[in-house]
Amino acid sequence: MSRRELWTRLQLLCRCGAGLQALAPDLCALLRQWVGADAVALFWLDAQGMPEGFFHEDSPAAVQALFLDEFERLFVGPDEINVLALAQRKDAAMGHLVAPQASYFRSNTFNLLVRPSGHRHCLDLRVEAQGRARAVVLLFRAPGRPFGAVEAACLRQTLPALRQAIAQAPDPTARPGQVLASGHLLVDAAGQQILWHDASALGLLGQANLVGTGYLKTRPLAAPPPLVTALCGALAGGQPVALSQHPVPGGWLRLEARAMQPGTPGAPAAVLVSLEQWQPQPLDVARRVAALPLSPLQREISLLAGLGHARAECLQELGVSNEALKKHLKAIYATTGCADWGELRQHLAASA
Repeated sequence: MSRRELWTRLQLLCRCGAGLQALAPDLCALLRQWVGADAVALFWLDAQGMPEGFFHEDSPAAVQALFLDEFERLFVGPDEINVLALAQRKDAAMGHLVAPQASYFRSNTFNLLVRPSGHRHCLDLRVEAQGRARAVVLLFRAPGRPFGAVEAACLRQTLPALRQAIAQAPDPTARPGQVLASGHLLVDAAGQQILWHDASALGLLGQANLVGTGYLKTRPLAAPPPLVTALCGALAGGQPVALSQHPVPGGWLRLEARAMQPGTPGAPAAVLVSLEQWQPQPLDVARRVAALPLSPLQREISLLAGLGHARAECLQELGVSNEALKKHLKAIYATTGCADWGELRQHLAASA
């Protein structure tokens, strides 16, 4: 893929409004090719700057599980230069792991996370928006292939696009999408004990990569994760149904909890928790637009159509004249086989 094509796709994704977390797998693949890395990891942060979730392209399951559930015990300290330490810095936004001090190579971060993943060199970027750190990007290379000024300049170019992806985070309750997978857990009323589960539920929890889920990918789930226990608490407060939604790589994890009526008198109450992984419609539209053999501007016009914008908005959003828009739309309609703006919108959103 040419560098122009990589840049066009990166811009399209970050402008589509799916949110940084949903874009994580696609963004990591594009950043790896754009900068020239072996692998990329993207971490998003909560309001306190703590890691909330992540996507790593090639880290082993055991390493990811260690980070997810042992972060505060093993990876917090003065010599642990990782996503938390990088997020809390107030100086330069990037490059702190390009040439770290010797203590870094004795740290748990390097010896339990980086080296077991086959990596040695790292290029880091802190992404800030709304006055605080919102994400950290880490690019990795194998021993003998350090990052330099050229790679740092390439990564720095992507910062405005990444900020835009954060700023356009969607409201998952207001955006349509498609369900990619679903599963179920049956727990006791207090949300402290698992009574039954299907394999799909464990798969969804494992793929979510949410810090503190209580689910280690390398061993069975021993107890309901905290997000399930919280839903049971809401039911105990009198709600008939409790819902929660969490951004995860590729979209959203939606949980719905319902109290079950006991089948026999005196039987303990139980709660059925349904899990669904949703892919936001904007992400699907952006992927379809990126695959069209069009110019970068024509793809931006198509993206606006697929996301439901009015044709007139192209004039203001993209700064094109009405005559230029007509010319570009003629090419777009010829490529997609659509007759007008409304048909183009339906065509691009058809599989979403």
